[in-house]
Amino acid sequence: MRHLPRFALGTIQASASRHAASCALLAALKQSEKSPVRFHSSLAVDDRDVAQGVLGRASRHLDSWAMSRADATSALARATGKHDLAIVEGSFIDDSSNGNASSLERLSKWLDLPRIAIVDVRELATSGIRRLPAKLDGLLLDRVADLRDAAYWQTTLEALWKTPVVGWLDEAPALRQHCSASTGTAEQTSKIGEALGRRLLPFLRLDRLSQIAERAPDLAYEPEPWLQSKNHQFRIAVAMDDAFNGYYPETLDLLEDAGAELCDFSPLRSEQIPAHVELVYFGQANLQFDPVRLAANHCLKQSLRNFAAEGGRVYAEGTGLAYLCQDISLPTGQAVAMTGLLPATACLVDQSATFTPTELTFGVGSWLSPEQVSIRGYRHSALQIESRGPVIPYALSQQNEFDILGRGNVIGSRVLINLAANRHLLRRFFEPYSPVLSSVRRRDV
Repeated sequence: MRHLPRFALGTIQASASRHAASCALLAALKQSEKSPVRFHSSLAVDDRDVAQGVLGRASRHLDSWAMSRADATSALARATGKHDLAIVEGSFIDDSSNGNASSLERLSKWLDLPRIAIVDVRELATSGIRRLPAKLDGLLLDRVADLRDAAYWQTTLEALWKTPVVGWLDEAPALRQHCSASTGTAEQTSKIGEALGRRLLPFLRLDRLSQIAERAPDLAYEPEPWLQSKNHQFRIAVAMDDAFNGYYPETLDLLEDAGAELCDFSPLRSEQIPAHVELVYFGQANLQFDPVRLAANHCLKQSLRNFAAEGGRVYAEGTGLAYLCQDISLPTGQAVAMTGLLPATACLVDQSATFTPTELTFGVGSWLSPEQVSIRGYRHSALQIESRGPVIPYALSQQNEFDILGRGNVIGSRVLINLAANRHLLRRFFEPYSPVLSSVRRRDV
């Protein structure tokens, strides 16, 4: 058992944005010398991580569709220290029509999270609200006009909803607009967050918020003995630069917890992959990445080809898969040569990609997974794969044929896989394997 102050933070209005209020709360808590850790309530990928700029540490992820209750509990506990405050952020609006959607409400039940609702009072005044969640523990008012407006809404909502107001944020239109934008550097996000935090802090009831967070019961969590043993020492080369930076932080944490030494390298600038590594790992590329710059680094591409030819394992996700292909076809029609480790063309049909929840079962075994094992993750919807030669389509269903494919010990996936949600794959990274240099097949379609 472990004591962990925590709460869920979410909207209860369909068209209301939570970005400004959430950013302000994170910054205000940091300015109050609290130690907040932000969790997304889904494994879906965001264009920008506000927590990275505001708190200086990346958001973690929980997902009630892709994770079991035990997985979510473990992920929450592993990412927080004894002095941290965990905040799981999302929407309390139930999307029951989408069976593949993660639910903040379900996570709240699994993890015994008190619920703090962000309430846009301007929208509430014009549109009302259909239905409140079953239980709320606090209200954070957003887009409040002035002190008089704040007093009115606090008195009204505390009387009607029997729920205390823990603070309120004013309109701040200029800051709000910048906060909602999907572009901007971490430094810009930090400055905007600090400004929003200063506006919220005088009207934030920290004592009441702390009491709500402390009410959460002890978390039923025990560290996994296998992860504690540290008997799996080996080196993984991780692509990390301006082009490749889309990794689930908890996946990297898990690999290190299991004993891996992670060695960064840059596909844009490094002349070769790090020496003496057992595996090379490419994550999701930045959505604004430039394939032409990647293609120009011929030395790194040759180093990677040499590593694979000697039986080294290579794994890539999302646009990392595109880097392993023969070439990338851009929305403009331009084709850019990549590493050629997989005889396929990656067609990037839209650079403003969305990620859709996907479940698939392995029909062919590999070093990554035995056959008949199922995984859940989020597919890069704008990345299409066209085979140009013999490859192994690992998915059992032809509907998912090129979601995961490979050749030899090189595997690429259109589906972003979070090891915290698929810990049964983690051991496969560490288990001994026999190098496969040439065994490939092509499914007849």
